[in-house]
Amino acid sequence: MDFLCGIVVKDSFELQKPLLNLKCLAVAFAVFLICTNTFAHFNLDMNIRTIHVVHTQSGLDVYLRIPTPYFLAGLVGKQNDDGTVDSAPFTYNRTEQSALFHYLDTKELEGNPFEFAKIAAEGLEIETNNTYLSPQIIAVRVHPALYQPPFTTLSEVESAMVGDVFPYPIDEIYVGETVTDLHLRYSYDGSVNTYKLASKFNPGLPGQEDTANLLLDHFPGETRVFRLTGLLNDPVEITNSTFAAVTTFVLQGIVHIIEGLDHLLFVICLTIGAVGLGGLLWRVTGFTIGHTITLIAGFWGFVPSGAWFIPTVELGIAVSIIWVAINAIRTWGRQYGQHESFIITFLIGLLHGLGFSFILHEFLLPNGAHLWKSLLSFNIGVEIGQIIIVAAVWAILFLITRIKQSLLIPTRWVVALPCAAIAAFWIVERGRILYDSLPIG
Repeated sequence: MDFLCGIVVKDSFELQKPLLNLKCLAVAFAVFLICTNTFAHFNLDMNIRTIHVVHTQSGLDVYLRIPTPYFLAGLVGKQNDDGTVDSAPFTYNRTEQSALFHYLDTKELEGNPFEFAKIAAEGLEIETNNTYLSPQIIAVRVHPALYQPPFTTLSEVESAMVGDVFPYPIDEIYVGETVTDLHLRYSYDGSVNTYKLASKFNPGLPGQEDTANLLLDHFPGETRVFRLTGLLNDPVEITNSTFAAVTTFVLQGIVHIIEGLDHLLFVICLTIGAVGLGGLLWRVTGFTIGHTITLIAGFWGFVPSGAWFIPTVELGIAVSIIWVAINAIRTWGRQYGQHESFIITFLIGLLHGLGFSFILHEFLLPNGAHLWKSLLSFNIGVEIGQIIIVAAVWAILFLITRIKQSLLIPTRWVVALPCAAIAAFWIVERGRILYDSLPIG
């Protein structure tokens, strides 16, 4: 058995790999320099605590990674006459070289994981509107500190919570060498905008006052990161107002139409091809109504779910840019009237709205807080962004015609042709993706 002041791994965990051995020795040496016999078995080899708070329509989902000694070290029993102490729950003691060490009882842990998780969960307090929320334990996992999976993004967190409670072929491991992951659900009648978070743990371990706490509050449309030091015994207040939600999603809508190159090119070509201000208003109105309908319908999932659907929509958007670019420079045949332009742009708007809904799904979940406010605010942001583009392009066209009327047609060609060329490239690219998604053969 190899051990140095709280670091121990026995038998069959394949530590023969040179790099892994070096890592273990480095950690062991660092711990050896700072620890004492009194706290060796509960030494904070990792004094980092990570908390993810996810807002839902019915409360909060909390994902917590905490060093196991935080909630077990304070539960060590009284000292006996022979100098030994009663072990904390889910641990057992052993005296080695005149020092007392505490091991994690992995068999007991695997047999009763939710009782183990309950001890950890009881130390986290969440309060909203003067009401303390009770946690429901969804999942628990325990990892050796050296083998803990990533816990930074929500996708990493969800992946870390899948599997057995302790899926490592380790015979014995010190408590101080492990971290515990919890998925807790705090139910509430409605969404939680403001809450206070605190920890009741005070295990009395060296270095606990230097604990680095990373709190990530995943409010719909925005993830705010808070970096705090210490035990968090004093409550930390997190506020997410309705105004903040509305403002965030309005800005998201503006950014996504301005940065979304395919939508941007379409609106530019739509503007330069309009005949007069009245024609422009009819076009923009049709496009707005169309994409508003399908943005909402697409977000709620009232669309086909096949793998072919998204590539088909993206391909259709590219084709719509070709159409509006050609229409902007077309001087042959009968020109579309205002009502015809309204109907056509309305139909194209239905297509682009689906594209917006795909974007919206990336940062707003159907069970998120302030859902309808956020959804409508995003659409308002899209409209604001659209107005900014239309106003800027129309102002430039107005200045060009003031300089020389005959420059208007060449300007349309100079703008429309590159847009059409880019869209043509997208048609080929997205056509291949669509073909690959089809169940052919």
